[in-house]
Amino acid sequence: MVARTPERIVQDMSERRGRGAKLRAKLEKNRDRNWLLALTTHSFGKFAEKQRLSDLEKTLVSAFLDNGYTEEELRTLGEASELMPQNVRQDVYPGRFARLDVKSSYSFDDLRKDAPDIVRSTLAMPNLTVVDADEAHKAKVSAKELPRLNKRAVAEYGAEFLVVQAPSVSAAAAPNGFFTIKATEFRCNDETGADFWGSDEPYWIFATLAEGTTVTTKSRTFGDVDSGDRRTFSAADGNIWGPNGGAQRFPEGQIGTMIQLWEHDHGDPEKIRKGVAAAFAAAAGVLAASGVAAWIGAVVAGVGAVVHELLAFLDDDLIGEQTFVFHTTTLAKQVRNVGDTQTMTRRFTDGDGDYTLTIVTTRTGN
Repeated sequence: MVARTPERIVQDMSERRGRGAKLRAKLEKNRDRNWLLALTTHSFGKFAEKQRLSDLEKTLVSAFLDNGYTEEELRTLGEASELMPQNVRQDVYPGRFARLDVKSSYSFDDLRKDAPDIVRSTLAMPNLTVVDADEAHKAKVSAKELPRLNKRAVAEYGAEFLVVQAPSVSAAAAPNGFFTIKATEFRCNDETGADFWGSDEPYWIFATLAEGTTVTTKSRTFGDVDSGDRRTFSAADGNIWGPNGGAQRFPEGQIGTMIQLWEHDHGDPEKIRKGVAAAFAAAAGVLAASGVAAWIGAVVAGVGAVVHELLAFLDDDLIGEQTFVFHTTTLAKQVRNVGDTQTMTRRFTDGDGDYTLTIVTTRTGN
């Protein structure tokens, strides 16, 4: 089967045809987080048309150029995005973001004005759970006991978000100690498609944003994965916090992490990793330049939408996504002593494939 062109993918989405219908349904369900996607595709469209870019639009374009995208690739993505009919834009983009075109300008000043509404609408999404850190500490709630959506809701949205609100100011300093956060294994509960059609070839993308720094890694592609199979990550794979698996101190403030599960089809997994890295670099730029405090959850959730649509152009299949935003103090209280570990499992499903990922946080030293 020949890989689809970006133009064909946009057409399929607009006409609710084939895999495009699935992509559009997920974008519609997650509409309130799609503001960053709208801004990114809008910026690419202006870049393709050689229109003058605002400060924010330049930041988004530069983030992708600095992370391995060529000018020609951005023009192709921009031209394809411009083919999206207005009625589809209104279905998948929130409010004023659906009305942006290549003659419009959207700046950081505009974003600062819109930020409160963006945060409110994102945190009110049905597939986003907000946990009060202070109350969780009082109740001695462990990571494995944190609230989560049921399988049907996860499959319907294709993405789940968990935001743990910052603890009280007195407890907000950077915690002492060295920590790792690592995916250790996954189980294939149900492979994509009918079992007799062949095995899955899944791979995982891990992206983390903290203190303006982003790290994005990709696991190897696991071949011949069938329903019921369990696979483990090597020391080089699955690292969410700690470079190359080594322990690292937590910074003060929040950590935002997005984990995505992809089924390898016709796309290039390394190109998808670069796309996620570019989207996170853009998010870091937005956070740094907007001057808006305490909205990392809305920004990281927004990154997921950028990845979901733009990387669909690379023609691999996104099975599921999980986004976590934790304050570092909250994480440290889950593993108080050297050698302590905390295990959390999360489900990744789009209603077809269904996988469970195990994540372990460890305190390795003081």
